[in-house]
Order: sequence, then C-alpha cells, then structure tokens
Amino acid sequence: MLFGAEVVVSPRFLLSLKPNVLKTAFRKKAKETHPDLFTGRDPLVQQRQAELFRVVNEAYDIMRSYCERPAQSRTHAPRRAAATTPSFDVNDGGWLYQGIVPERRMEIGRYLYYRGRIPYHTLLKALAWQMQQRPAVGVIARNWGWLNDDHIRAILAVRGVPSPFGQRALRLGLLTSYQARILVAYQRTLQKKLGQYFVDHGIIPRDEMEQLVADLNRHNARFTVYPVADWRAS
Repeated sequence: MLFGAEVVVSPRFLLSLKPNVLKTAFRKKAKETHPDLFTGRDPLVQQRQAELFRVVNEAYDIMRSYCERPAQSRTHAPRRAAATTPSFDVNDGGWLYQGIVPERRMEIGRYLYYRGRIPYHTLLKALAWQMQQRPAVGVIARNWGWLNDDHIRAILAVRGVPSPFGQRALRLGLLTSYQARILVAYQRTLQKKLGQYFVDHGIIPRDEMEQLVADLNRHNARFTVYPVADWRAS
C-alpha cells in the first residue's frame, strides 16, 4: 500500500527502512488517495477512496510501529510473536494477519481478515465488488422523487471531511434523517452479500465459511449489541 507493487518488501528492505523514508512514502500515497481529490465524482468512487485512504493510514501506523522498535529487536526477532503482538505471514495471495482477534464486534469481511483467512487487499476487492452491485443512494432518492439532479450535484460538490452521501444531504437539509436511513437500508437490500464473494471466487469453501460465521457469531455474542451474521447476508 505504501511503496507500490514495484518494491519488493524483503527482510533486507524492512531492516534498512528508515522513518524518514517511510514518512515520505506515506505522504506521497496520502496525496494520491485522499478522498478530497475525488469530490464531485460518483459516490461509489468517493466511498472507495475513503476506504483506500483509511487503509493507507493503517499501513503507515503498522510500519511506523515497526520502525520505532529498537534495531536489535527487529534484527533478532523471536521466531514466534507474543500472543498480543500482531504479525504477518505472506503467501501467494498477499500478507496475512497473524495475531489475536480484536475485542470488538465485527462484520464478516473484517473478521476473515483478522482470522488470517484473507489478505487486506482481498477484503478491499470484495468491498468494491459489493459496492458495484448496488445502485447509488442518490440514484434511489432521485427515482423516488426525494432528490433531483440539482440536489445531487449540490451534495456531491460538498467539500471537507469525507462523509457518506446521506450525511452530506442531511447537512444541506435536502434529506431528513428518516429518509437517509430508509435509503441506506433499501440500498443494502439490493447489494449482494459480502460473504458470497469469498465462496463464489473459490477463496473459502462453503463448509469452512459456515464454520467461520458460527465462530463470528460466538465472538460477537460477547458484546452488548450485535447482528446475527450469515455469510449469505453479511
């Protein structure tokens, strides 16, 4: 995410990585992915860029923590990470998370990532695939007569902190809170389910997906409010 596909992230590269080099790479990538650059574009594009920008920031936090470790501990790292220390394994599909599952409720995609079943770029592909299956909130609102083309252009022209289409419409007074909730809820009924992506693309077998969802439900059950997960509806 930070250095591009042309850089081979080898042990030698990691050991020689300096904080100033890391910061330069992050600033360059942040300028390329910042959602403000895509204001006025299709809402799906804006949502995708907001997610990419968040991933870039996560990658920077991970690598910054690595660079801040003493050089000796990075050179002579133990073969097994402590139970509370995130680590990563790499296979043909990318970097796989190895560590504890965060103590918070999650949806299926992020849970699969923290279980080490999918690399993060696969999760991004699944989310992009899911977003492509559903109509934009603005299109639904226009079809229902709640917004017109002038309203939509005004909403897309809002600059500042990246936010969903519905929130910007609320700030402009073009939609009520009730309307925004109904639009988002209806939009979700039209999209394909995220768990289906991993089964249909042969990434996770159907029977394993069923077991992982059962594990996710047990994980989420430890928290006060949680949705019942199902790979066909999550």
